[in-house]
Amino acid sequence: MEHSLLKDKRILQRVCIIICILLLGLNAFLSVKLKGNGIVIGQTTFPIGSVNGLIQAVLCLFCIILVLADCRKGLIYSYVFLGISAAGSIRSIFVTKTISTLPGTFNAIIFVIAIALIAKQIKISNKMAVTDSVTGLLNRYAFDRNLRDMIWKGDHGRVAFIHIDGFLPVNANLGRKYGDEILRIVANRVTSVLGDRGTAYKIEGAEYAVIVPDIIDCNRLADEMIRSIEERITLNKDGVPSNCYLTAFTGIAEFKDTSDDADTIMKQADIAMNYAMKSGSGKIATFNGEMKESLERQTYVERLVKDSLANGWFYLVYQPQYTLYDKRLRGFETLIRMNAPDGVKIPPSEFVSIAELSDLVFDIDSFVLEKAMQEFREICYSSGNTVTLAVNISAKNIARPGFADRLLELVEKTKFAPECLEIEITEYSFAEDANNTIENIKKLRENQIMIALDDFGTGYTSLEQLMKLPINLVKIDKSLIDNLIRNEMNMDFVKSVIYMGHVMDAEVIAEGVEYDNQVECLRELDCDFIQGFVWGKPMEYDEARELANEAYDRQ
Repeated sequence: MEHSLLKDKRILQRVCIIICILLLGLNAFLSVKLKGNGIVIGQTTFPIGSVNGLIQAVLCLFCIILVLADCRKGLIYSYVFLGISAAGSIRSIFVTKTISTLPGTFNAIIFVIAIALIAKQIKISNKMAVTDSVTGLLNRYAFDRNLRDMIWKGDHGRVAFIHIDGFLPVNANLGRKYGDEILRIVANRVTSVLGDRGTAYKIEGAEYAVIVPDIIDCNRLADEMIRSIEERITLNKDGVPSNCYLTAFTGIAEFKDTSDDADTIMKQADIAMNYAMKSGSGKIATFNGEMKESLERQTYVERLVKDSLANGWFYLVYQPQYTLYDKRLRGFETLIRMNAPDGVKIPPSEFVSIAELSDLVFDIDSFVLEKAMQEFREICYSSGNTVTLAVNISAKNIARPGFADRLLELVEKTKFAPECLEIEITEYSFAEDANNTIENIKKLRENQIMIALDDFGTGYTSLEQLMKLPINLVKIDKSLIDNLIRNEMNMDFVKSVIYMGHVMDAEVIAEGVEYDNQVECLRELDCDFIQGFVWGKPMEYDEARELANEAYDRQ
């Protein structure tokens, strides 16, 4: 599409050039033919100066179109055409020995100045559109455009996608001002190492990209950039020096054929970067056949998620949560499942994690929220609004501006009791955008919606920050519960999490509890609730409704 647009611009440019040449020819012809006399139509005579001015005005219009189509070349053509027009007007003055065309000369000069100002403004706007405001590097839009152009022209090269770890805690703990300073320092280090070997881009967040021709040893270049980025950074906050250490990972992808797609190349580099982060075998990875299978799998699952959303192949199950001391029903956690007609079984852990790489996760969250609230509205009403419905929300979603407002609109639409709704988030949410996440949390709590914190202790937020948040529930992950009995250190850690949850004025629930001895241990550690196969497996809506009604009748 982009190259089709480029082709259309070139056609427009050629048409404008032809029209401008014809206008100049017409103007010259009339000036010579009429020799300073006007054009007589019926009883009316049109002065030659008026005719000349009209033709120049039309000429100026097409010169402006030339500048809009291609600022640099259009400006050159405009100078030439208007210069010729002005020269013709001056020549007419000497030939006819009249000043009838003098206004046309001034018009041509004014038009040149006006077009020059327009071109200057276009250049400024174009530069702002492709420049990252914080670092001064070219931005994601420029990266996409330049990579597509290089592929289209048949250039060969490589893309190095760089992810910076350690930036988000600086941004959260020291503030955005110092986070921006870190981004600028990293940008300067990248460009300093890169030199004239390629072009650097600021993608988003703490991510950068570099495009280099294939004659450059990209692995060696990536190693040099990583070494430079990971050198100590000292920030001066309120006169107190603060040392920061970053970690960088790079994924490399090659483009060598005009059939390559820019989006695919970037996705390949992203996959290679994630491989470098997770493999533990190094900080640089080049996309290969094994990773290609991963990309194909990712593409397949993405398509399946889209089809499931469109065709109603997703459905919900609900896992009960109980009070630990008297096994009283607290509520249910909502879990999503896929039921594709061809019998394909994709575990939620896979399709949700892949959906989180794109905006598909927003669609999944919206489906789960609306479906769960529609189904559980009756259960909450029947129980006197004592049953809690917990719904997981992605880190990307809770960190979006306006998420709380959109959720409250959905609560109003479904007529769901807000005091029965509990939104589960993880500490990754604060890594996405701490300010937006906190703002959304506070607004939800102001409207009676509860907040549960999963993955507590992963280190993405400071304890001081967590203590200030109105969290209702802290969740202990199944991975900690699995070794609760066998590992004394694990037991001490779970005990600490429970203690910290209570210090935060929150209750604590343990997930993935499967054995009676785990139940007894959690009782001794003063845990509040449990969820797991030991007391209840995930169940479909009708069974969950029956369980809730039985629990309410026993009260």
